[in-house]
Amino acid sequence: MNAYPVFIAIQYANGDKQLFKRVAKHSKEVFSAVAIGVLIAIISAVILEYIYSVKAPNETVLFSEGIHANSKVPQLWSDHKLLNIPSNKCASNGQLILKGLGFNSVIQNNQYIYGNFDGNRAVIKCVDLAEKSFVYIAVAGSNVKQVEKLRNEISWKL
Repeated sequence: MNAYPVFIAIQYANGDKQLFKRVAKHSKEVFSAVAIGVLIAIISAVILEYIYSVKAPNETVLFSEGIHANSKVPQLWSDHKLLNIPSNKCASNGQLILKGLGFNSVIQNNQYIYGNFDGNRAVIKCVDLAEKSFVYIAVAGSNVKQVEKLRNEISWKL
C-alpha cells in the first residue's frame, strides 16, 4: 500500500500547505497531459476512420484496358523465387533472359540486372541464400497487360 497520500494528509494536517500546493500543481499538470493525450488519440482515430472508410474502386474496373490505355500512372508487377543455383549464375541467366526477350540497354551490375523494353523497365536482383539464390523480379510500365506478360515471361524462364 502506498503511504504517500497518508504522508500528504498528515503534513497538511500539521500545517505544511506548501507540500499540498506542490502536489496539487503536479496533479494538474499530469491531468492536463493525460487529457491532451486522450484528445490527440480521439482526433487521430477519427482521421484514420475517415481515411480508411474510403473504398478502393472495384479491381475489375481498375485493371480494365480502357482505363490504362492512356494512363500516366505506372504499373508495377513483381515476383520472387528461391532457385537452386548460386546468385552469380542467377544473374547470368537473368541477363540472358532479358536479352532473349528483346530488352535493350541490359546492364548487369554484380547480381543486379535491369533493362528496357518498349517503355517498360525490368529489374532482376539475385541474392545468395544458403547455397541457393533468392531472386526478386519487378517490371514497371504504363500498359498493365504488357507489364504482367513481361513479368510472367521473366519469372517462368528463371
